[in-house]
Formats: sequence, C-alpha cells, structure tokens
Amino acid sequence: MEEIKMSNQKVESLEALISKISYEIVSEGILEETEINKLLGVLANNGVYAMWVWARSRKDINDHALFNELMRVMKFVKEKSEEESFENYFQSISEDLHKLLFIKQLLEKTLIYARYHAKSLGD
Repeated sequence: MEEIKMSNQKVESLEALISKISYEIVSEGILEETEINKLLGVLANNGVYAMWVWARSRKDINDHALFNELMRVMKFVKEKSEEESFENYFQSISEDLHKLLFIKQLLEKTLIYARYHAKSLGD
C-alpha cells in the first residue's frame, strides 16, 4: 500500500487522510455542525461547484481555510497549481465526469465524518 506523507506523519490510506482532515475541520473551528449539514445539502443536491460557490457566499464560513483543508483530499484526483484559482480548479474538474464524481464522493465522506466529529465534540 502506498503511503501518503503528511507533515511528520505517514498516512497509509486515503480513508485515514479523510478522517484526519474531517477532525481538523471541526477541531480548528473551520466549520460547525450546522454549516457542515448545509454544505452537505448543497453538495448532494447541486454538486461540487455549487458547494464551493455557496461556501464563498457565506460570511460565517472561512472558505479559504475550508478549501485548503479539502484540497488535501481533492489533490489525489487533480492537483491545484499555486497560481490556479479555486474557481478555475472547480471548473476544470467538471470537464472529467469520473474525476468530478470521485471528488464529490471524497467531499461527501469528509463532510460526513466532520459532522460526526462535531456531534461527538458537542459542537
């Protein structure tokens, strides 16, 4: 199994990375349970790009911190270059249906785990 290097830690699977990131989203105060539920709803009903646009429109969500965390998972499907904007990134992944659907699954799983972390922390 290929190892993914994160900071000083080695993560052995994408599943482990998703659980780590979902915990950090909650523990670092990036999202609260209500915001997570709303993001999940937008993602499920309207897709990845709509979720990004909705998060950007919310004053109560630090969208930059959120998408920097989520990018740690999404980069396994498609890297985002430093000069590429998030808008261009999300538009470009929509050109490949398989990548788009896989990213949607990764985001759903990450946000679902974050919701469970928020519940367990009493957020």
